[in-house]
Amino acid sequence: MIQSVIAKNLIASYLCANYQIGAGPDSDSISLRIDQYSEALAKFLISSEQSCAAIISAYNPYSLRLSNEENLAAHESLRDFLDRHSYPIIESLNLDLANSWPAEKSFFVSGLDLNNAQTLGQQYDQNAIVWINSDAIPRLILLR
Repeated sequence: MIQSVIAKNLIASYLCANYQIGAGPDSDSISLRIDQYSEALAKFLISSEQSCAAIISAYNPYSLRLSNEENLAAHESLRDFLDRHSYPIIESLNLDLANSWPAEKSFFVSGLDLNNAQTLGQQYDQNAIVWINSDAIPRLILLR
């Protein structure tokens, strides 16, 4: 396994989380798990003519809990960045199934290649991102 400064229990939490694309009340959400193929995601990537995507959050930098207000401000900053760069986004939620962490808002960003996804995650002081290529298998990418 790759050496990381991220605590093993945090990595385990990221690996066990549910990543829900489409967090709005009117959306048909897609639930993803790390390293598990998603047929719904594969169909979405094909229909949107994208070969890759990423799930990126600005919540709780380096997994240090911030206030709801601080997290919402960081989330809006990330939204503004993605909008300025014309990335297609879908509101998403990262859910800790063990309920040790509150739900974190995130964005599913279609067409974001791995290098840009890693850079963006690092810009928002994240420990990790979720990246998906054309095989529709979400992968945890550690950033530290």
